[in-house]
Amino acid sequence: MNKKPKPDIYTMWEQSGQLPQIMDFIRDCARKLVTQREMCQYLNINEATFSRMKKAHPEIEQAQILAKLDLKKDIMGALYKKAIGYESVEEEQFIEDKGKGEGQKRKIHRIKKQVPPDYRSCLYILTKHFGREYCEKFEEMKIVEQRIKESEDVWTNGNDQEDEYRDDED
Repeated sequence: MNKKPKPDIYTMWEQSGQLPQIMDFIRDCARKLVTQREMCQYLNINEATFSRMKKAHPEIEQAQILAKLDLKKDIMGALYKKAIGYESVEEEQFIEDKGKGEGQKRKIHRIKKQVPPDYRSCLYILTKHFGREYCEKFEEMKIVEQRIKESEDVWTNGNDQEDEYRDDED
């Protein structure tokens, strides 16, 4: 008896045409930092099955990695925008109705707002990417490091005393 091996879930999704939607769902979960457990519950599969599927079909893991990189890029972009400052435009529309037979008149009121650079965001980016000398407490850290260096004790392993005793015994 030659039995056909049971197709894995990935193959079943592929055959049913569901794979593109499920891959989009997996990417979306990875981008929104949904845990693998929660994602598997929604897909109605076991976590171990999903892990085996990722090994057998590396495109799944690759999709998750790329989704997290996109998230990181977007977050860093938002942090950069906040650090540098930006301009926003708020728009309000007013519609005046003059009654029957009269046309409506629409007024658009735009307000430009300049959002100044954010000090904390600037410091974070500088410290993270260009060194800790941009850290707010750099001088304090330098002083503490200096104190640690100055107060380092020299530890001996005790062999010096044993040698002294041996010399006396000889």
